[in-house]
Amino acid sequence: MGMFRLGWIGVAAGLLWALPGTAAVQGDLRPVLRATLAAYAPAAEAATLAERQRQSLLGFYDARGFAPIWLADNAPAARVGRLLELLKTADRHGLSAIDYSVAEIELLLPSNDAQTLARLEFALSQAALRYAADLLGARVASVELPADVKIVPRPLDAERILRELARSEDPAGPLEALAPADPAYAQMRAWLAAYRAIKARGGWRNIASGPTLDPGASDPRVPALRRRLAITDDAPAEPADADAAEIFDIDLVAALMRFQARHGLAPDGRLGRRTLAALNRSVDARIVQIVANLDRLRARPAAEATFIEVNVPGFSLRAVEAGETRLEMPVVVGREARATPIFSSRVTEVIFNPSWTVPAKLVREDLLPRLRANPQALVDLGFRFYRGAGDERVEVDPRKVDWRKVSPRAMPYWVRQDPGPKNALGQVRLTLPNIYDVFLHDTPDRHYFDRAERALSSGCVRLERPIDLAEWVLRNTPGWTREAIEAADADAVTKNVQVRRPIPLHFVYFTAFVQDGELHLREDIYGVDARFVAGIEKRPVADLRLPREGAAAPTSLAP
Repeated sequence: MGMFRLGWIGVAAGLLWALPGTAAVQGDLRPVLRATLAAYAPAAEAATLAERQRQSLLGFYDARGFAPIWLADNAPAARVGRLLELLKTADRHGLSAIDYSVAEIELLLPSNDAQTLARLEFALSQAALRYAADLLGARVASVELPADVKIVPRPLDAERILRELARSEDPAGPLEALAPADPAYAQMRAWLAAYRAIKARGGWRNIASGPTLDPGASDPRVPALRRRLAITDDAPAEPADADAAEIFDIDLVAALMRFQARHGLAPDGRLGRRTLAALNRSVDARIVQIVANLDRLRARPAAEATFIEVNVPGFSLRAVEAGETRLEMPVVVGREARATPIFSSRVTEVIFNPSWTVPAKLVREDLLPRLRANPQALVDLGFRFYRGAGDERVEVDPRKVDWRKVSPRAMPYWVRQDPGPKNALGQVRLTLPNIYDVFLHDTPDRHYFDRAERALSSGCVRLERPIDLAEWVLRNTPGWTREAIEAADADAVTKNVQVRRPIPLHFVYFTAFVQDGELHLREDIYGVDARFVAGIEKRPVADLRLPREGAAAPTSLAP
């Protein structure tokens, strides 16, 4: 977190204050620019990243003989105004002009001395590069997220961007081209604008708490519910009849069900505690949520034509082929204490009727308490217990062990569950190489899919329709038709099938996304949004060490 922020700040501050004494412009400004950049030395705590950025600037300016790109005849060129106007509208992407020191840069414009012009040249290059980096998702890398959340911004080729800016009279062209071309990004930006318009009209008021409100009931909170849903979910107008205004009628129930479906709630048409909390989340909070997800969309690498994506807080999986979604299904993901990691891998294998070697952590934390209570219950589920490995492996009867004397910290046994209908992995497992021991699998606990909130597993992802996904994954693997897959699923024999063309798999974390043109919002089940927002709120603005009088407030995600 610190290196990214300090790198940019160090470059800006160092470059802008390494100049020689003030002197009037007398012809060629290039020697002044050369001396400025050569004199810059990054602060020790930011040396690595700041030095890379300095080298990018040095390489670019050196290649062009330190000729400025933002100045013409030692005065700001037309592209300066266009860049500043572009940066002022950074909020269209959910970014902030404050991050690019626009107000401070404008203080440099009405000047004609060499020092100020050199400061202006490098400040503009820095602002342009920071904006470019942010369009590539750099803000995600500037804050500290959980260790198992691997979100990496798209790479920035600083010298290439500067070369393109030098060739273009309008900086908007090369810079805006860095934003994702994915239609989902444009749709999210449109919804950001829509929610900001709602905010400008006054947002919405909270609905009072109270007992669960069922369809057909009469309640004084109904008019407030109707007004709230009219703002985002097409609730009908309030009836002219005052007696009917407090009746929770069928049209209002339908509007509430649309709201519940968009927010990942059970669409039961009842105003309960969780639905009320979602309705009362402020428009400001929703705008911040959209902005945080725009940052993750910008960091998202260009998707392959064929891939599988699991949206963890959305409890959903989709399989995409040739850019089209071919298969979608609900999934169960890890509970907060055993979160499903956010990373990318490839599906390399499908196993029918798998056994399950229980991870050591689950043996200590989950199985040991059950063994102390009733070891026979685990025997009945097909669990086998062993000591040693390889030729030294010895199976142990768990009913003959005094589990009260076994310490979780020194568990001497490892555990495997036999294949079969009681196996925790069900009948199908999809293997993906990773360091987390996470995979996709079937489950005997089918009732979990009846729940709207499905953060219930120990980290692996449980599939509602594993046979359908296996069929799609093996569609290019000879011999594995739907009939062959169903036969393998019904057979008691374990079969390992290598996927002919391993399929990219991405675990993603989107609590705001567009589906069928509608904005869907989900709970921040692992606190990733909260940590990102807190980090961005603390992220310092590039310190240009310019007069602070009239300067803007620190950067914020707040609308």
